[in-house]
Amino acid sequence: MTDSLCSYYTNSQNITAYMAAKLAVADNDIILEPSAGEGIFIDKVMETGKRVQVDALDIDSKAAAFLKKKYENNGAVVVRKTDTLFDEQLDIYSSSGHYSKVIGNPPYGAWQDYEKRKALKKKYAGQYVKETYSLFLLRCLSVLKMHGRLSFIIPDTYLFLNMHARLREVLFRNAKIDEILIFPSRFFPGVSFGYSNLSIITLERCGEKEALNNAFKIIQGFKSSSELTLLLQNSNKLPEHLRVFHFKQGDLLSDKLCRVRLAETKTLTILSDNAKKLGDAADVVTGFYTGDNLHFIKAADKKVKGSKNYEIVDPGQVSHCTSLYGIPDVKEGYVPYIKSASARRYVRQRDEWFVRWDKGAIDFYHSNQKSRFQNSAFYFKTGIGIPMVKSSTIRAFLMEGHVFDQSIVGIFPKDRSMLYYLLALMNSDVINTFIHVINPTANNSANYVKQLPYMEPDKKLLMKINDKVREVISLERSEAYDKADSLHKEINSIIGQIYEEGNTPVSLKRGSRSEEIL
Repeated sequence: MTDSLCSYYTNSQNITAYMAAKLAVADNDIILEPSAGEGIFIDKVMETGKRVQVDALDIDSKAAAFLKKKYENNGAVVVRKTDTLFDEQLDIYSSSGHYSKVIGNPPYGAWQDYEKRKALKKKYAGQYVKETYSLFLLRCLSVLKMHGRLSFIIPDTYLFLNMHARLREVLFRNAKIDEILIFPSRFFPGVSFGYSNLSIITLERCGEKEALNNAFKIIQGFKSSSELTLLLQNSNKLPEHLRVFHFKQGDLLSDKLCRVRLAETKTLTILSDNAKKLGDAADVVTGFYTGDNLHFIKAADKKVKGSKNYEIVDPGQVSHCTSLYGIPDVKEGYVPYIKSASARRYVRQRDEWFVRWDKGAIDFYHSNQKSRFQNSAFYFKTGIGIPMVKSSTIRAFLMEGHVFDQSIVGIFPKDRSMLYYLLALMNSDVINTFIHVINPTANNSANYVKQLPYMEPDKKLLMKINDKVREVISLERSEAYDKADSLHKEINSIIGQIYEEGNTPVSLKRGSRSEEIL
């Protein structure tokens, strides 16, 4: 169940059973549920039969009223309607810790108005405040007693995104991570979001010395929620498809962003900071936003995917102007526009979208606060585009003489002779693997694409790749797709060999870990 505050109420018996077991409830525990909802975790704690005191907090009036009614005859549960992130009683507890256990499913994905965001930035200085779950994690760590335990179910983005680097540092210095499970959001009844997976993190508050020496594991690959409870049985007979990654917190802290990367050692070696990055070989930028797409963008026809609410362009108003100042001497005019993913690799089949580009429109883009006339030096230039939104396989395509949308990441080689090589590279399986390791969430933002490891072939091999890419582009444009796919496989194999041969052993101080298949 979910509510308007983006609180997702936990109704999975397998999830609650696992989390309650990892909490290791004991007599005389003082337990916090910071976003209590319907009290599902509290019920699980009470099922243990231990003598405990529970503080159940919730910001929602209806939830608090429901909890007070539900536990009116249970003196062990104290319900308070409050904002956990600003609660004054918790401020007092944070000085020395108060709770021996914390369990919960904090809200995530909720919009914070600008005033509250300002207050959160002041209170949680240095942290990313647009996503509340991370602040709940920090807040609850602060009110734990030393060696108190916490078990949370939250999105897994805190492990990977640059914006959560400070959070990772705090966790790795002030807690011993016991175990992190990663699984699809569909395991969570009533929840399904595409931007990431869910995770359960279990940790124990401790001093920095203990934290630095601590090793923990991350487990992924679950096919059903019932597999979570198998981990409680201390059995070696677990599903073979589960992947376990081992990390030492001190090693993770040696990376300036404290990045957690789930990959085999060979992949991590290539991703190490010693390697040249794509951002060294190309400018990687985000594209344009009109500020009002339905008004300024038109589709070629109604066959274009996603064109339902868009008007159809008048071919007589289409120009191939490439000026940043707009189409001269017209009241209304449009230029071809690259928006959304391509159906095929290497080239787009046709111009599907058109953006208004007369001088009046250009003036609007420059003056309107919502518009983003960003990275305009790359508009109409020759480069490579990939969609911002991930799919299982990247389909990179050539961009020539077009403006590109903010839904596209543009890659513009600093050495023009590397254009076709970069096009091949961005369509390769090896880069597809790297980009999912660097950022497993749904988006290919420019800052993560820049981090891709970059290796170049020798001149002879470069010429061979360039010739094959020219041929595959010709095949794509003539719609000889079977031949194009066959040639792409050859190119993909060559790229794979370049990265295999260039993979020299490197000492992995940063994020060192090992992987095993259960």
